[in-house]
Amino acid sequence: MSAGTTFFILIPAMYAIFSLSLGLIALADRRLPAARWASLGFMIACISITIDGYRDHSRIDWWPWLSITTHYFALLAMIQAFLSRHGRQTGRTALAIAIVGSLLVMPDVPWAPQYWLRAVAVQAIGAAIILSALPVMWSFRRASTIDRIALFITASACFAYAARAVIALINPVGQTTQALREFYSGLALVFHMTSAVTGMLVGIVLMMSIGYDMLRSRIEETEIDPLTKLGNRRRLDRLIADDEEAGGAQIGAVIVIDLDHFKKINDLYGHDAGDVVLQRVGARLATLLGPFGEVCRTGGEEFVALVGHDYAPGTSALALAVREAVSALAFDGPLAETRVTASVGFHRRATGVEVKAAIHRADQAVYCAKADGRDRVVAAISDGNLQVLKAVA
Repeated sequence: MSAGTTFFILIPAMYAIFSLSLGLIALADRRLPAARWASLGFMIACISITIDGYRDHSRIDWWPWLSITTHYFALLAMIQAFLSRHGRQTGRTALAIAIVGSLLVMPDVPWAPQYWLRAVAVQAIGAAIILSALPVMWSFRRASTIDRIALFITASACFAYAARAVIALINPVGQTTQALREFYSGLALVFHMTSAVTGMLVGIVLMMSIGYDMLRSRIEETEIDPLTKLGNRRRLDRLIADDEEAGGAQIGAVIVIDLDHFKKINDLYGHDAGDVVLQRVGARLATLLGPFGEVCRTGGEEFVALVGHDYAPGTSALALAVREAVSALAFDGPLAETRVTASVGFHRRATGVEVKAAIHRADQAVYCAKADGRDRVVAAISDGNLQVLKAVA
């Protein structure tokens, strides 16, 4: 059995195993879109390499074109598997490159490229598809070690495609049938082998990534406050640890919200009524602040919002909106005449300030708001080496 024959048996089998394994994971946990996309990607890759292995390598017809086209869409599915872990979609640019690239290398059409140009274009288009996704993956490089490994493997795959395009350009394929046979039994086989190694590494990294996501999902289930459905203190601690791992680049500001006279509500109307207030406030905070960061319930009537770095300049406006939103809540039944208010403190985090220190400063601002009559917003501002508490509303 020749090396080429062995290759075209083992590689499709490996891709089929990856596809089956990831498919079973996707069935077991439907909250993992990455597993579904990865399974689809390896299934398409298996079809692509099988077609390429058993077609006639002495001619360029519609079978090699189908192999190339399916290969491009396998790349799109793999990229989507990585991006879906962060709720992102493969961009239109990547899809457009795949479609235009497939049309470009069609056989028996007026624009059909010569053999040498076709060999270069096939690899260059693959590199372009992957390259279009790298900026998005780069933006998640600080999320976890797994994301950095995924970025490295994806960038390496892009480099491999580009290198193969250059090699094909330096060693052009002749226009004769014999030259085509020599290309597919020599250089093209080397290309296939390097692509297979890359595919195997991608499969391993995807399995690691999805396993990491499954573990993370189980951990997150223990980080939810059952009453308000917001994060609990455990979630807060993890978010702080994640920020530290990312070099302090995720959390830009902290808002602390403490409900005023909450104990009186419990004493007058009972704990069930108090729970209703907490649920309504929690839902309002999630709606208002959720798009800008994470909200956690850290104590009986205290909430902490971690504002994303990109939204930190608007922290003062967010804090004001929180105070207004809480005081605007209306209740039914025994609480119909009750007006709930909150004292709000915030601190916009400076470079080098730990998140816990920022929370402490925002807490001090809350104490100041309480002392100033409650239903207030106070900012904890760093002025050189001094910490200044300034009433905002």
